[in-house]
Amino acid sequence: MQFIVQNQQHLQVDSIIVTGDISHDGSEASYAHFLEGLAQLKLPFSLLMGNHDDQQKFVKCAGGMEYLRHISELGGDDWFFLSLDSVVNGEDYGVLDDDALVTFEECLKSQKHKNKAVFLHHHILPVGTPLVDVCNLRNADNFLALCKDYGVKFIGTGHAHTPFQTKWDDILISVSPAICYQWRNGTENISIFNCSGFNVICFAEPIHIETYFI
Repeated sequence: MQFIVQNQQHLQVDSIIVTGDISHDGSEASYAHFLEGLAQLKLPFSLLMGNHDDQQKFVKCAGGMEYLRHISELGGDDWFFLSLDSVVNGEDYGVLDDDALVTFEECLKSQKHKNKAVFLHHHILPVGTPLVDVCNLRNADNFLALCKDYGVKFIGTGHAHTPFQTKWDDILISVSPAICYQWRNGTENISIFNCSGFNVICFAEPIHIETYFI
């Protein structure tokens, strides 16, 4: 976080979206520490929950924060941003239940004339690291079918501790690196390298992504 604070002018960031696993242990102390750093940026931000997070404790810590926004407020005039909750309590893998998919489709229908970007915690496609690819989004096919039908242009996720980008149909899919450590590419067992990372995404045409490692 300090790197972003110190380099804010160079990075030219307008807003921040965190794709979950803000904390490893779901403790109030960890959320307070993270939010204290985030507040220094004085930028609008939106946060998703990951499988390691405790939503009740996070809400308790984040309540009333000046720059906290609903993700739909961050897209500006040309983009519609929305987020989905893929977390299954007690599990590492993710699922979008039927109600979530119905609501998702209704949101997409209501924004026919805007570019659409979707954010969720669990990665959609394999990133080439077996250790984490066994716990991706289980019903990715249903999700991707809706994205294709309604012209979604960008999907952003986290969870994999691995930077990854690909095009699926006409959709750019991006997995942000973790801000703690990364899994070694291709590993089937626990093997990490200590390196923090994040993406800076420019939602112009074409979408441009820069990945930073610290």
